[in-house]
Amino acid sequence: MLSVAVIFFTFGLGAWVIGLYLLGVGANPTEEAGDPGATVGWVELIVGLILTTQVFVLVQQAGDGLSPLLILAGLVLLFALFFTALGVSLIKGLDLRPIGNLAVPVGVLAAFYVSFDLFDGTFLFQSSTIWWLIVFLLVAGFTYGMVPAKLLGAALVLTGIYGFLPVVYLALNQPIP
Repeated sequence: MLSVAVIFFTFGLGAWVIGLYLLGVGANPTEEAGDPGATVGWVELIVGLILTTQVFVLVQQAGDGLSPLLILAGLVLLFALFFTALGVSLIKGLDLRPIGNLAVPVGVLAAFYVSFDLFDGTFLFQSSTIWWLIVFLLVAGFTYGMVPAKLLGAALVLTGIYGFLPVVYLALNQPIP
């Protein structure tokens, strides 16, 4: 369960940081500190790299054959790819429309995990897969100028909180609802 806690906490942090940035919290560049967008990019890149390490942990824990942990590793790999690409794009100041294009299949594929064995009977995990679909569609809309930054920012802050909840339950040694 440690790997699951790391994964959800990392998801939450990545969403939280960019969500607050899009809401305008700490988003104004200063002469002393530079562009906070690049800093957000570094955070997102680190999130992607941490998630990549968790893919290897899950694959190692899965053992031989097609186990639920191996299937979960596929989902985490999708998120790792997304956060890594987003981080690099923000650091380099690149066009975010390809990130929006990437967000659509990541969100759709994540939604297929709603009936995933490891998530069965856990409202929090099952509903988060649908929420991620919504958020990734908002990301795509944002990158094409169809979704306001504040709307996406609010959705991402909520996503961050959603990501922290399983970790709180695990830390309190409580079953995840």
